[in-house]
Amino acid sequence: MNIRNFWKILSGTFLIVGASTLSAQSQAQMFSRPGVIGDSLSQGFYGATVEEKTQNWAYPVLVSKQAGSNVSYNVLKGPYLNFEDVLKGDCGVFCIAASIIGGNGSTVGLPTHAGITGADYTTVLQTSGQCENINATTWAKQWYWETWYWYTYRWVQVPDCQSPDKFHQFGLRSSGTQMQVMQAVKPSFLFGTAAANHVLCTALSTSTDCLDQARFVRDIRSTMSKMAAIGSIKGGVLFTVPNVTSIAFLENYNDPQGRVNYSGLKAFFRSSVSDPSQVLDKNEVATITNFLTSINNEVKAQAVAMGFALADLKVLFDDLKENGRLIKSPSGYSPGYAKANWPLPGQPGIFGLDGVHPNMYGHAVFANELIKAINSKYGYSIPQVSEYTAWYYDSLNRNPVDLKKFLTDTLFGQFISWVIGIFV
Repeated sequence: MNIRNFWKILSGTFLIVGASTLSAQSQAQMFSRPGVIGDSLSQGFYGATVEEKTQNWAYPVLVSKQAGSNVSYNVLKGPYLNFEDVLKGDCGVFCIAASIIGGNGSTVGLPTHAGITGADYTTVLQTSGQCENINATTWAKQWYWETWYWYTYRWVQVPDCQSPDKFHQFGLRSSGTQMQVMQAVKPSFLFGTAAANHVLCTALSTSTDCLDQARFVRDIRSTMSKMAAIGSIKGGVLFTVPNVTSIAFLENYNDPQGRVNYSGLKAFFRSSVSDPSQVLDKNEVATITNFLTSINNEVKAQAVAMGFALADLKVLFDDLKENGRLIKSPSGYSPGYAKANWPLPGQPGIFGLDGVHPNMYGHAVFANELIKAINSKYGYSIPQVSEYTAWYYDSLNRNPVDLKKFLTDTLFGQFISWVIGIFV
């Protein structure tokens, strides 16, 4: 080997080592202090509740761990129930009562993970753990002495602090709104999506009345503008919203009498439709589809403007719905393809028993799509979560509960269906 070739090889080696070190340092800096805003997907809602074992599988927790970092959050123990635990007999009377009441398992002074179930970009800006809307005001009498002998009053605007839902109370406590938390945390990397509930509301209520494009656009832009002003954020990730009319919560229904506005998509727990408000007809589905396209285009635009990675979860979900996702162990064993439903005997699934949120395996799939997007955008090599391991330790996938059969074939299940039908 001549001296010139030797130096070329040596220089190339230094370049490779230098690039590797730079990449590692950049990833470490990027994830030195990850911060999270978001909704139930970020908080770890599973089986109609939030608790420590579900929060541990939320995507910001999984992705941060895979990137060699972590996030801190207030640990919840409710409110509401983990359907899986109840149906499998792992949660008795006292457990059910404690879950319904809810509370905190542990707390932190300033969480770096502020994602809250039920949140959207509007509540990110205005809902704290103590006030439903920190900007709300009302009129009240202010008494004063107009003269030394005349005591009277005038009407003035004062703060109107109404108590928020329990997820906000237990998740944010006294730390402020999600935006205020991020302004205090000053994150280096942002998990920043809170778009789903702007359109998911249509599936849960089988109505399009909740759609408000002007509010969504105003508040996502305001959120991202305030995030950019923080100055510490080096990068982040956003994701598009899947087709909410294809989630397991909804199922096709054809009216026996052939009435068009009684046919369409109904909630899975309803055995029939007694009013057009209980179904999304084809015109409403078209309205939702158009709205979904609009908000996803805005999410994509904000990702570009902020220099964030983008995971197209709508494309992922469409593929899951059509083709499923192969689960395979390192040794080659496979339980099959997971579908866009909750698990059934012999058929893995990505949904929990509420038909809306991912199960443990579904959260791992979700996290991996974000990891792929982050690696692609920033040139990192963050390892993926083992989806087979997530499936293996997911008791719902390993020991499925056929919730629909339970609701229709047992007296207790029929009672639950009746109660849900009355109050939803």
